[in-house]
Amino acid sequence: MYIFPIIFFAISSSSDNFIVGISYGINKIKINFIYNIFIALISGIGTFLSMVFGKVLLNIIPLKKANLLGSSVLILFGLYMFINSLKNLYIKDKDICEINIGEKNYYHNILNNPEIIDADGSNNIEFKESISLGMVLCINNIGLGIAASITGLNMYLTSLCSFLFSVLFIQLGYYVGSKFLSKRLSKYSEIVSALIIIILGIYELFI
Repeated sequence: MYIFPIIFFAISSSSDNFIVGISYGINKIKINFIYNIFIALISGIGTFLSMVFGKVLLNIIPLKKANLLGSSVLILFGLYMFINSLKNLYIKDKDICEINIGEKNYYHNILNNPEIIDADGSNNIEFKESISLGMVLCINNIGLGIAASITGLNMYLTSLCSFLFSVLFIQLGYYVGSKFLSKRLSKYSEIVSALIIIILGIYELFI
């Protein structure tokens, strides 16, 4: 059914939220539910705007070529995520060093060490910190949103699902991290996310 690709997209695009939630659960850093909603709202808006841009591209690119392009981008994006996640699995553990916000690898530093966002060390994510976290998590959805829009996914339903799964995955990740998993095991969710994106791209390529 048509709803399944949208759900798969929302699950995969929210994988970073799950990883962040696990890290916060392990480190006992709490996110107020209202701030979690705010983070998810930023993510949902980012998905929507990127899909709007994808629709604009549809007016320029012929439909058949657009579907091929969108599917190819999803597959390539998934392969990139998969290779990158494999590299992360083999990177030796390092002590967290001081991070300069201006560094090019700031995005990856936040995803690998989300506790950096808790700048004041309060073990609570405050309003300003939630904005920073929301923007970082939103970055991942831009390329995916454009590709998903080109392949024909409904941008309203997709953005809504992205919002809902973002809220759910941070809460779920926090619970799993605080109860069951180590931070190292959370890296495997990146591989699962990448495989979902690849499968979604292949599916959209042949429908």
